[in-house]
Amino acid sequence: MPAIVQHYQDRINTTQTQLSQLKKRISLVALLRLACFLVLALTVYQLFHGVTTAKTILAFLNLAGFLASISWFVNLQNQQAALRSLLEVLKNEMVCIEAGTNLFDNGFVFEDGQGYWSDLDIFGKGSLYHYLNRTSTIYGSQTLAAQLKTPLEPNEIIQHQMAVSTYGQQINLVESMIAASRQRKTELVSLDGVATWLKTKNQLQTKKWLQLMRYLIPVLNLFLLVHALISSNPSLLGLSFVIGWIIIGIHGKYLQSGFQAFENKQALLQQYGWLLKKFQEVETQDAVLLFQYKEIAQKASVSIAELTNLSNRIDQRLNLFAIMIFNPYFLFDIQNMWALENWKTKHQADFQSWLALVGKIELLNCFAVYRFQHPDDCTPTISETPLYLSAKKLSHPLITASKRVGNDLFMGSPEKLFLITGSNMSGKTTFLRAIGMNLVMAQAGLPVAASHFEFSPMQIFSSIRISDNLAENTSYFMAELKKLQALKIGVQSSIASIVLIDEILRGTNSEDKYHGSAEFVKELMCMKCLSLFATHDLKLGAMEQEYPGILANYCFESLIENNNLYFDYTIRKGIAQNKNASFLMKQMGII
Repeated sequence: MPAIVQHYQDRINTTQTQLSQLKKRISLVALLRLACFLVLALTVYQLFHGVTTAKTILAFLNLAGFLASISWFVNLQNQQAALRSLLEVLKNEMVCIEAGTNLFDNGFVFEDGQGYWSDLDIFGKGSLYHYLNRTSTIYGSQTLAAQLKTPLEPNEIIQHQMAVSTYGQQINLVESMIAASRQRKTELVSLDGVATWLKTKNQLQTKKWLQLMRYLIPVLNLFLLVHALISSNPSLLGLSFVIGWIIIGIHGKYLQSGFQAFENKQALLQQYGWLLKKFQEVETQDAVLLFQYKEIAQKASVSIAELTNLSNRIDQRLNLFAIMIFNPYFLFDIQNMWALENWKTKHQADFQSWLALVGKIELLNCFAVYRFQHPDDCTPTISETPLYLSAKKLSHPLITASKRVGNDLFMGSPEKLFLITGSNMSGKTTFLRAIGMNLVMAQAGLPVAASHFEFSPMQIFSSIRISDNLAENTSYFMAELKKLQALKIGVQSSIASIVLIDEILRGTNSEDKYHGSAEFVKELMCMKCLSLFATHDLKLGAMEQEYPGILANYCFESLIENNNLYFDYTIRKGIAQNKNASFLMKQMGII
């Protein structure tokens, strides 16, 4: 970790130095621009007192110098904006390492109360998504969320592992991409409207007469303009104005539907095109996924740049000059739509995959940052043994490394269900979440918080966090039963699963709770799943004798020494013996 902190500190210092130097250059160029303007004004003033060839040439040279100084100034300002965005990202990484907070979105919008993600803190403030997120596009955020919700296939996991490992070694490129994407960030809107329009049929290019008119009308109007200037009779231009608007009006509804899909999309397309172009700098090495993405990005970036220019032209059509001159006399709307139809014909089949690629690249940016910042996390291996999970020094990935307590775990045939007992605050729930979250990460292609992690692919089902629902008139107890019902149905319909349960049936009496818990444990042992069942009910531990080799007791103990209570958060074989509720109540003067 010190080396990682040093990396960010060095880059922050370098970026701040570059910004300071750039600020001085911007000030000098601003003075140069002013000087060029004053010299230009002086030469123009001299022209009013007599036009000569030398004065004219000098005026044009000064104009060129003034325009060059403006371009230089704008370029330096763009560099300054890029460096400021990079500095913001680098400082955010330092804060993430030191305090665990992140300026990027926490993904709360993806929390729907369904699936394991609610129990395992996958979305929301302080969640795994929040910890990983470095996305600035809607496709990036959606791709990251989807990969944390849906396990990859085994071959996809391996491909992502190789890509993340290789890409994580190019952290400067990753940081610059994250910073530039954030700098260019617009509202998180999709291009679904554009994608939908691209699926429509072309209407202009099917009309041969229109193809002739889109060339003939502009050429004719140029001749009419010359004629009007010579004859001082613009009447024919007036007639041409009407004809132009008639041609545009015939196709007005079609034109408007297409243009509406592209209006104000230039900045969004520019952001996506830049990401695709910048990604081409990646060194793929042996990572097949990086090679595939890079190859697609090379074609996509050029085509998206063309579409960006077309989108800009569509936005420009709304200014007064375009409406009054270019549209009727040069059929500007027709020309733009014709170009769009050409682009559609060439690229409509690829557009959706290019948008998806933007999301996949941003996903890799997130994962590469995590890989770089967690060099000691292991790369999981996939076991061919069904229902298998083995880990050493497994800990919760969102707990600071200095405070983590690692535990070993081995589950597989025949031992498939762990009963975990222990007092409150001893670490049972955190252990369940650590297993679930690391498995989520492993099946997304990420490294995990362990020194060794081997698993067979499994669906994750859980019942850890329960809440009532007043809107649906659902009590806590009924909400829990519905969740357990959904869990059982999910496990039964899956090929292989892991079940994480924390203290079920809290809303009933102790005898009923014991009986219901014992029967549900038996149900779990009959299904194709590994199960970890945390409970305070020590009587359930007797089931180990009924199902030797299949069900095993483990526990987390609370320790009392010198009249002080503490926890070591280490899992042990057997049933918990110590109790802390009475001790704490006495300490707090409750009893």
